[in-house]
Amino acid sequence: MKLVNKLIDNKFEYFIFTLFALSTLWLKEINYLFYNTLESPDFDKYFIYIKHFFDNNLTLKEHGLMYYYLNALNFKFLYADTANTLYVFHKSIQQVNFYIYLFGLLGYFNLFRFFNFSKISIYLTFIFINFFPPSISMRLVFKPEILAFALMPWIIYFIEKYSKDKKIKNLIFCIPFLASAVTLKGNVLVIILIYLFFSYYKLIFKMKVKNLALIVLLFFSATLMLTLENNSANGKNILDLQSGSSLESKYNFKAPSSIIYKVDLYELLSSPIKHRHADSFIGITLLETTGDYFDLYWDNDGSNFFKNRKSLIEFRQSSEIKGPKFNSENFTVTIYQQRNTDVYLYESIGLIISIYLFYLLIKNTLQNKKYRKFLFAAFLGMIVLLFHSITGIPENNFDPMVGDTFKPLYYSFVLLFSFAFLLVILLESKKIKTIFVFVYMFLVVFLLGFPKEQNYDLQVNLVNNIQDSAYCEIEKIIYLSGSDFDNVDCNTNQDINISIPNANIELFKNDLSHKPFNLILIVSYLSIAFYSIIERRANKISST
Repeated sequence: MKLVNKLIDNKFEYFIFTLFALSTLWLKEINYLFYNTLESPDFDKYFIYIKHFFDNNLTLKEHGLMYYYLNALNFKFLYADTANTLYVFHKSIQQVNFYIYLFGLLGYFNLFRFFNFSKISIYLTFIFINFFPPSISMRLVFKPEILAFALMPWIIYFIEKYSKDKKIKNLIFCIPFLASAVTLKGNVLVIILIYLFFSYYKLIFKMKVKNLALIVLLFFSATLMLTLENNSANGKNILDLQSGSSLESKYNFKAPSSIIYKVDLYELLSSPIKHRHADSFIGITLLETTGDYFDLYWDNDGSNFFKNRKSLIEFRQSSEIKGPKFNSENFTVTIYQQRNTDVYLYESIGLIISIYLFYLLIKNTLQNKKYRKFLFAAFLGMIVLLFHSITGIPENNFDPMVGDTFKPLYYSFVLLFSFAFLLVILLESKKIKTIFVFVYMFLVVFLLGFPKEQNYDLQVNLVNNIQDSAYCEIEKIIYLSGSDFDNVDCNTNQDINISIPNANIELFKNDLSHKPFNLILIVSYLSIAFYSIIERRANKISST
């Protein structure tokens, strides 16, 4: 009987892993096909970093170079000779974000296995992370928060290993990850350092003086070299914000302290749409965490995500009280209402999911002492963002008409960290069932705008991306079957009219300007990650 149960468990584990792998690849392709990264928020502002690697002009921005350097490397080695240079930037960025995302999941796998969570719980948690909207938006845009997401679990993994075995090598291994993370962006720097101090200050004070001195010396040396290299390219330091009030007067405000707790529940439920909740941190957080409150991603009417959504639920006014009616011909449900009021189906579903998820997070943060410091990370990110907006330190950066300072994307790396731990804890303890993850997955797919009504306009928008996709032959059948494009040639770059402000296509034929210290740290943490995997497997074999 034990053998049978083991076989059943193994088969289920393989099934969940397969589902995780397929969902990861599916979302990668969906992001590539249905969204244009070149039209993502602030792309034109940060594209100057890519240009820098080819013209060596100062960026006059404050971000670290590492994320953009990875993108420049990928583009130069794979696409620099492509005729349609600007078009393939979208593909290249999506690829880099995907690789970084996988590296982050590998870090989470190591971290969760260190705490002896089962593989089934881990793979189910990864499926949840795949479909967690801040994770999706993070993979869509050209911003460094995704690299912070990838580095975070590795940092915690090596610190936790040191706390257990007291081997100084684990803290040395941590340094390339930590130095890379704190030089990415000002918000990442502040959140990670505060989080690490309050989570591990006891560990610091218990260290031997010589070991502490060694770690401090190595960390500051690595961080200093990286900072100097970044500053020489930027002409700015990481805390010299080149956004907000420094560029636009509409951001030259401080948020009122009431924004922390102010929330209009009736307005939140009846009108969950952008700019109606600019004075409510709670409202924006709930609507954006499992939705697209600012209409920048899948609810952007210029995105293929938004276009041609099939209406599964229809709302009709009726003077009579009627129950819902199912139409078997088109698989739609008609709901009758007595008053002709606006119904925000997608926003309302996202809001309900967010409320439930944050309820679970708050409850478990209060009750689970063992993992409390991991569950609290998300709230620390929120606190830092609120402090910045209310105090205006280091400078004002709040638009009272919009409230976009409170986008979860800005602290997505700790938000995902906390929710990843929440899910793996609940799944391991059987406090939530596997079905929860599957239901969540299908609801998010619906929120992304699926299923689709196939029509000519959508197919026109998809055909160029499909032609250049590695899965072109499959995607032709799914999206172009029966259309005028079902016989298009695959792997053909089209002459697409895409405009990037101030972009000189010939510029990208120049040699790539490498950043030695950034490159050294990239190679270092990739090597350390590989070594840690080999070491963990060797230890597993030796213990059996």
